[in-house]
Amino acid sequence: MKISQRLQQINSMISGHYDHIWDCCCDHGLLGMLLLERSAARHVHFVDCVPSLMQALELRLQRFFPADISGLNPNLDPDLNPEIDPHLNLDIDPNLSCHTQWQVHCLDVAALPLVQTSDKDKQLIIIAGVGGELLVDLVKAILAQHPQRHLEFILCPVHHNYYVRQSLSALGLGLKSEHLLEENQRFYEILHVSTTAAPNGLPISATGSLMWQTLDEASLPRAQRYLSQVIGHYQRMPTHKQTPEIIDAYQQQLAQLLSEHSEFECS
Repeated sequence: MKISQRLQQINSMISGHYDHIWDCCCDHGLLGMLLLERSAARHVHFVDCVPSLMQALELRLQRFFPADISGLNPNLDPDLNPEIDPHLNLDIDPNLSCHTQWQVHCLDVAALPLVQTSDKDKQLIIIAGVGGELLVDLVKAILAQHPQRHLEFILCPVHHNYYVRQSLSALGLGLKSEHLLEENQRFYEILHVSTTAAPNGLPISATGSLMWQTLDEASLPRAQRYLSQVIGHYQRMPTHKQTPEIIDAYQQQLAQLLSEHSEFECS
């Protein structure tokens, strides 16, 4: 199956090594499989609340990653599966390094079982392909249930980016990186945020920050089209639903962009 540019970009934004990566609602587990292939974490978790999808995904994982036996997956319980060695230690082993383990969880993303992992484990939660309001609700629920944990999120909402950014900032999250992507005539903002901002971390801007700082002559027109498209979207709203402050914020961002890159316009 072809891997979308969006998933490839998210994959490229994951550097270093994590103890647990949670692939939530991400195109039928394709991203998690990319992470399994390169051992990006000790444990890769696949999470969705649709049983049929998760059953099909588990069969694919068993086929393509048969050695990566899961420690939390009840389907791999020796008492339930006679093919599993009853003497095999299926508990989470903090020293395990020979294989990345995968686990399938058929549940609501808001109920991630982080309590089954160590407080010291490095966690990354990826939520992509859902609406902005739902995405914010999920992040709020996860943070409320685990207020003392250090968590990282990579988030890619399909719309309502301004609301998402404002909400993440209000939750006290810090920005690690961000990227603007265009695929199939649609734009996506991808944000990597953390409960603890890095030493050089930034506050989360409602209209973006880091993703405008790396533009070159080739990518500037795409950024202009995106900002113009967003401004037009809000301007076309019925008068009683318009939000002048959002329109003004994006207009200022576009003006700043054109001012900072005026040399490209003149060349």
